[in-house]
Amino acid sequence: MLKELNKRVIVVHWKRFASTDIDVFSSLKGFCDSYPTYNYHTLNNYLSKKKVPFENDEIKIERQPLIQKVRRPDLPKVLFWDFEFDKLDWNRSYKTVIERVLDKGNLMDWEEMIRFYGRENVVKALKEEITYLSDMTMEAVCKYFQLSKEKLRCYTKKQLHQGHWI
Repeated sequence: MLKELNKRVIVVHWKRFASTDIDVFSSLKGFCDSYPTYNYHTLNNYLSKKKVPFENDEIKIERQPLIQKVRRPDLPKVLFWDFEFDKLDWNRSYKTVIERVLDKGNLMDWEEMIRFYGRENVVKALKEEITYLSDMTMEAVCKYFQLSKEKLRCYTKKQLHQGHWI
């Protein structure tokens, strides 16, 4: 059981690609088997003794603890009745989550969403990415976040695609 709590992975940051290009290996041996130019014993000694990442011009290798608990907001399942709640990717689906919570949630749900994503990220999503909110929700959002309707992406989109007046 104690070994499970101390489980670590090898995180490899490739410098030749964009800064977000990483690989994760379950063991240093697995990494060295995949990339034989890197010597297992040398890397293991370096990472074990110095407790700092190994780094050169093309790569940065470090041991990181394995995150076993999925981080998610404490929101009611009923807001996401049409999703498999336990399988929802809260980071990837942030636009849908924000839109749903703003439209269907109460003030406590709004505060939990803001705690999870951060106020700046929610406002940025409202200004740049959320393409639909009801008129009533738009007014509540503007009041809560002290924004004008013209700053919201969903409002400007609605103005561009107005239907016939008949």
